Amino acid sequence: MKNIFNLFKKNKKYCVPVTSVEHNDNETSTDFTQIKQYKNEINKIKIENQPFRLSGLLHILTNKVAHLLKENGHTIYYDVENKVGRYIVGDNDYIEQVLSALVKDAIFLNKDAEVMLNVSKIKNNFLIFHIINEKAVMPKELYREYITAFQVISSQSEKLNTFVKVKRIANAMKGTIELKSTKKSGTHYIFKIPYYEDKDDRSHQEELKKFLTGKKALFIGKDEYDTKRTQYIFETYGIHIHNMKLDDFEKKKPNLSTYDMAIIRSADLSYKHISFFKNIVQDDKNDFKIIIVHELFESEEKITLAKPIADAELYSPTIIGDVEEILYQIFILQSKAVKGINNIEIFNTETFTIKGNDTYEDDDLSYYNGANIAIVEDSKVDEKILQNILKQEGVTLFCMHNGSEMIDLLEHEEIDIIFSDINMPIMDGILMTKKIRTMEKCKKIPIISISSMAFPHELKKMELAGMNAAIAKPIEAKDVHMALKNFLIMTEKIRMRKKNRSQINFAFNKDVLDITAGIKQSKSNLEYFENVMQTIEYLKHSRESFENMIFEEEFMALGKYTRTVLAMYEEICAPEMIKMFKDLTYFISQRQRTHLVDYITIYKKNWQALEVEVEKYMNSM
Repeated sequence: MKNIFNLFKKNKKYCVPVTSVEHNDNETSTDFTQIKQYKNEINKIKIENQPFRLSGLLHILTNKVAHLLKENGHTIYYDVENKVGRYIVGDNDYIEQVLSALVKDAIFLNKDAEVMLNVSKIKNNFLIFHIINEKAVMPKELYREYITAFQVISSQSEKLNTFVKVKRIANAMKGTIELKSTKKSGTHYIFKIPYYEDKDDRSHQEELKKFLTGKKALFIGKDEYDTKRTQYIFETYGIHIHNMKLDDFEKKKPNLSTYDMAIIRSADLSYKHISFFKNIVQDDKNDFKIIIVHELFESEEKITLAKPIADAELYSPTIIGDVEEILYQIFILQSKAVKGINNIEIFNTETFTIKGNDTYEDDDLSYYNGANIAIVEDSKVDEKILQNILKQEGVTLFCMHNGSEMIDLLEHEEIDIIFSDINMPIMDGILMTKKIRTMEKCKKIPIISISSMAFPHELKKMELAGMNAAIAKPIEAKDVHMALKNFLIMTEKIRMRKKNRSQINFAFNKDVLDITAGIKQSKSNLEYFENVMQTIEYLKHSRESFENMIFEEEFMALGKYTRTVLAMYEEICAPEMIKMFKDLTYFISQRQRTHLVDYITIYKKNWQALEVEVEKYMNSM
């Protein structure tokens, strides 16, 4: 297989170029306030791993450094290896924070040069982000400071303190940051973190290979390297690539019946090309597909021009997972939605995004008495905001924390409208929406995105998946009220539902707290609720004693504690805790010291999960 990275270095004409805060060369130290802020940030690092879309991360990164690139006369190139999937698992915010700092550092080293970001995977062990500025060399003294600095202090520059901070973030991810700077190879920042497989990111690669092997794609560009990176990915699926220069295409007008698809950059399109392709698009008998590739920071005029002819759109940097998604949509699923979303007359980001007005009244929600409203949100803060906005006598709220829980809920509940986050663990909002749209009884449920994702192509993907509209974070009551007004149609069936008091239902994890079983073995709901509250209140103060008994190997006291606590967890039906203390009872009886210390960590993890379920249960009462 070609070494695409070396190919990039030789022929940077076909890399993904980006045109690009002002650097203060006199900066020598960081003030006390900044030092305090940096230290606070380091102390509060808490890594939360969940799947996120790599191309989305790179898009955000590019926007953050664009003005720096422009100020310093740089160009940035991306090289994402084919082995790296569409989704990766990690802490999106912290990874972006590290990459942003390292790329900025590479930019500030010199002017009028090129910065490369290579993303690769070492087997299934590590994910590598490799940032390279071949023309830049750090002064020896500065390089030594970077290598040896291990804490933020006021005598260091802001950039050096930032470098220390991101090294601490990398360490918290169980990763590393390595810096190399020599005259021969330039300056390299190597950010390495463990690779976690996203088990929910189902690959269609083998299915596509069987279907697409032997099909022909015509790549049209001003230069043979313009779309080389994209070509390399298309070849992965067994597609035969044919190149044609833009000049030749304009002169010869090739017979496209010998091809299955054409790939062209929107930057190269003219009105003459649009007219030519429109004749093909309007022929219903023609299965020929047109794929448009948008460069980063493409002008809106060029993007708009391409919409009427595009079966699908790709946004640079081209990621193999994004290519797989559009190929699967247009060839396997034969989706018309892909084409519809690219039609400017059908899709408009302004109308897709809901903007409320200030004329609504707090009691307006009384109109929706009888409605079942679902909230799908993994952020406790945003979930609580939505609860406060939507809480109303006669309205029943169902609070889910990922798409999978929402799918399960729809199997046994009638839901009238869904407000959903996009980036969530287990199943994100996009995949959830696609699955809901395949469920016969749920096809018409309005689904409103609640997200900070607001780029035009991100909104398009929401619409393509089947979402009806988007509300931008931070969440405002007026926008939520406008969504209800526009999309929740109050039928007679909804109005005739039993008028309950304001009610909030949560998706509970029965493996952690089996509320149904607990209520059954109690005399009443109230008795079970009181048992849970008393148990949690008592046990949260006993965990320190539990740890001390293990460390000091007080087997008799530990055995008595275990039997007492086991009975309490059995009374409230907490399966994970019950299993843990039954296992612990065995190890105590066998005097197996080597295993006992492990139960400190296990108990802490189980306790945190139990607290989450108890909090949900309290909020539902």
